Amino acid sequence: MISHVLSILVDNNPGVLTRVCSLFNRRGFNLDTVSSGHTEDEKLARITLLTKVRDDEGIDQIIKQIRKLEDVHKVEQLDNENSICKQMLFVKVKAEGSNRQEIINIGKIFGVSVIDVTEATLIIQILGDNGKLCAFENLIKPFGILEIVGSGFIAMQRGTDAVI
Repeated sequence: MISHVLSILVDNNPGVLTRVCSLFNRRGFNLDTVSSGHTEDEKLARITLLTKVRDDEGIDQIIKQIRKLEDVHKVEQLDNENSICKQMLFVKVKAEGSNRQEIINIGKIFGVSVIDVTEATLIIQILGDNGKLCAFENLIKPFGILEIVGSGFIAMQRGTDAVI
């Protein structure tokens, strides 16, 4: 399966996100992450999707169908070289005794923020690409991950070429 990041500029209207996501459902594609938010223009919103498909033909078809939706202004497939793509995770991990300092030391390497501390746990915030997040997760897994929640990926084209 090949991962694809789509940046979709839409009218900031109710139901647009549902209509875009339902296209993936009808075609049998899973959405790994979905995030949506306002843009520099309050009338517009940007939807960022991360999906995996078997081949480029499948993603080309879904892009064509998204472009046909009434409230869609532009759809761009972002590549790794010309875009920045990040996700934020909150990770709740067991952190008792000497393990606490070891977890914090690992976190420093990854540039995390400890956002909550109890006697038995830490909640850590980490921002990064998929590789960084997976590496961090694998290193702290032996300590006992209690819960993870992710924001979904956000992405932006590099340079002066705007998606709009």
